[in-house]
Amino acid sequence: YWDCCKPSCAWSGKASVTAPVGTCSIKDTPLSDPNAASGCNGGTSYMCSNQSPWSINSTLSYGYAAVNIAGGSESSWCSACYALKFTSGPVLGKTLIVQATNTGGDLGASQFDLAMPGGGVG
Repeated sequence: YWDCCKPSCAWSGKASVTAPVGTCSIKDTPLSDPNAASGCNGGTSYMCSNQSPWSINSTLSYGYAAVNIAGGSESSWCSACYALKFTSGPVLGKTLIVQATNTGGDLGASQFDLAMPGGGVG
């Protein structure tokens, strides 16, 4: 997914962390107010372009995801990191370490929706 909206885990108080997930202005400038409304709801806060995946080597990459972990809650998975090990297809044997930055209202239990640029706003 990549909707450019403010990530759910960017709101203050979502999880016991030092700081919530960062957000940016429409011009991709970091914002300091975690309570700024999402640009998708008429506000000024959007997902930052630096929340894109990147590769370390041929078997390890880092990225971000919307998550829904069975038995947990948003406060337990927001900003948490998970190692996803691929077991089939062209990425067989590779690992993607993701930080949970968003929730996925349409996700099944223990499902990850990887953040990949290109989806547009909304």
